[in-house]
Amino acid sequence: MRNIVFTLMLFVLTIGNAQAQEKPEAFKTIENLLNYLSDVDHERMRGTVTESFLLLEHGEVWTIEDLIKVAKPSDTVRTNYFSIIDFDERPDLVTINYWNKANFAKKNESQDVYWLESAILQKVKGKWLISQLHSTRLPSGKVPENVVFKP
Repeated sequence: MRNIVFTLMLFVLTIGNAQAQEKPEAFKTIENLLNYLSDVDHERMRGTVTESFLLLEHGEVWTIEDLIKVAKPSDTVRTNYFSIIDFDERPDLVTINYWNKANFAKKNESQDVYWLESAILQKVKGKWLISQLHSTRLPSGKVPENVVFKP
């Protein structure tokens, strides 16, 4: 009986560890940036990035101030979904590759937009900050079929 209980506990711990590593802790900063962008919260957007932050957005180089300029109030609701491809986590640096899906809903309209993205995050004074975000918008219908998006 003890062997069964021990094996079951080991199994639960192993599954829990695998699920915990599905997203690195630093990924929350990326989620926050996109949520603050949706909320048009410029100060909190600034709080998610390093001073030297660069966004490589579909062939253009943007700073956080460039991103803030396009963040304007709207009656469109953006909901983000992600699928982590892989990540490399070190004590003070994380690189993350992921798919991003945003649903833009407005009254009776809804549209999904997809990106392939990668990010570099640095731990600065104990806080994960984005130093670089690379974002390539995908053409309609070009999302791989096997990608599973999660909020």
